[in-house]
Amino acid sequence: MAYVTYDKAKWHWGAETAPTDIPQENGATHIAFFFRWCMERKLYSKDFAADFADDIARMDDSFDYRGFFFRDMDGVLDSDALNAAGKAFAKAYYTTGRTKFAKTHGWYLQDYDDFVAHKFGDKNFDNAYFYIENSPQNYAEVKQIIDRRYEEFLEAKKASKSADK
Repeated sequence: MAYVTYDKAKWHWGAETAPTDIPQENGATHIAFFFRWCMERKLYSKDFAADFADDIARMDDSFDYRGFFFRDMDGVLDSDALNAAGKAFAKAYYTTGRTKFAKTHGWYLQDYDDFVAHKFGDKNFDNAYFYIENSPQNYAEVKQIIDRRYEEFLEAKKASKSADK
């Protein structure tokens, strides 16, 4: 599988419309949540595991995933960090609404926008996702969304293999 960049923090905090009244890291909370989910599911590549074994051993509920994402991954989520299962899921779910899976089930940034809208209620303002706190509570809510999509992904993959037989 070819190298893919799924998301970069600078695409968000470097945007013309990015707010200037908050830390730049806030523009990548959504990426860090997805990254954390991948780490918890052990969807990281062998090379990533070798390069960051000590960090992976410390990854728990108190670990600063967003800080690690900026410090050690330069704010870039790419295919080098993920194993084959992680790449397949990220390709189907994270990057675009145009995949077969996303058209049927949804895609990450759409789901995240829905999460943000729920958090802010009827308040609809540009770049609201910048204001989502990097908190355990918010991660837990996003984790439930990703978990559901991953189960749907696995079911779709299983159905596709059955149809191919």
